[in-house]
Amino acid sequence: MQPQDEHLIEVVDAILRYLHSHPDAADTVEGIAKWWLPAEWCTDIRIVQSALTRLEAQGLVHRRINADRHVLYSR
Repeated sequence: MQPQDEHLIEVVDAILRYLHSHPDAADTVEGIAKWWLPAEWCTDIRIVQSALTRLEAQGLVHRRINADRHVLYSR
């Protein structure tokens, strides 16, 4: 497994843990990268987006567009 693949799995797991602890949370990709993941990770937005796409395909997160046209992800 490539290091990037391992990091993607870590990001997926971290997002699921965050949502378990904060079931009403919703945020943008940028907000998720900044607030939901450990700060020391400095995770690339593209990896966070890939993790969210994977979780959305599995039905574990939902994507919606708010009134300001921002894409939000939630449980």
